[in-house]
Amino acid sequence: MVYHKLLCFVLLFACYYSSAQKVGFVMSGGGASGIAHIGVLKALEENHIPVNCIAGTSIGSIIGGLYASGYSPLEIERMVKEQAFSDLTKGEMSPKFGYFVRKRDDYASWRTLKLNLNGSLLSNLATNLINSVPIDFYLMETFAPANAASKYNFDSLLVPFRCVASDIEKKQSVVFRDGDMPSAIRASMSYPFYIRPISIDSALLFDGGLYNNFPTNVMYEELYPDFMIGSSVTENSQMPSDDNLYLQLRNMLMNKSNFNPVCENGIIIQPWADVSIFNFDAIQQLIDSGLCSHCETNA
Repeated sequence: MVYHKLLCFVLLFACYYSSAQKVGFVMSGGGASGIAHIGVLKALEENHIPVNCIAGTSIGSIIGGLYASGYSPLEIERMVKEQAFSDLTKGEMSPKFGYFVRKRDDYASWRTLKLNLNGSLLSNLATNLINSVPIDFYLMETFAPANAASKYNFDSLLVPFRCVASDIEKKQSVVFRDGDMPSAIRASMSYPFYIRPISIDSALLFDGGLYNNFPTNVMYEELYPDFMIGSSVTENSQMPSDDNLYLQLRNMLMNKSNFNPVCENGIIIQPWADVSIFNFDAIQQLIDSGLCSHCETNA
């Protein structure tokens, strides 16, 4: 397949790129569709467009955190194609972490349900679909070295970085700019009922996409770019039908996001991302879509 270079990239390079300008890159959440962000990063590098700062939500925080930590787009692509990454999306433990986790005896059931006989039925419902322990180990192994080298200051990473999570008690976004990077990214990707939420500073945190699925405002207000590039692989929830429980819950939980740049010089890239939120089977197609996607400009 022959990829045509994006007109918007050519215009951006010709009209706006100079060594004096600061370019910010924002990545939306969107589950598996966020793999397309890798293709966008590859396209930016192929066109010699710099990324001077990054902000992301959920899958955008993972891809953005990897790039901010010094991984190239090609290295990130290789990582998401490894079996270890595929195992993570299913909550399966990598054999190399087996020493740290007590192995349970084999049994025939494929799903367990813990019951508290003193509680209500609702309190007995599981809060996560997959085991989050393998994800915790992976994030710690992947991000801890860069986190320590930066002295836990996200501005001191190779590329300054921000990610967001959601505090459901206060019903507001939480912006991470320092501290434990693996925990910050883990909080940002804790999709309700799929991955167990985590507690940071006594706050129970969920996926950042609940309240801010496209943190252009965080980029603009905290990292001060001269030009902003946004990669959006999701949209606001559709009107649910009376028999679609998933969309009903999504509409109840998520705030509407503004999928536009908040600064005068901004551009939105919208790769093909027509995959279900937890379907990681089309990785190459998603990456390729980021390389040849269309965009809209607000310049």
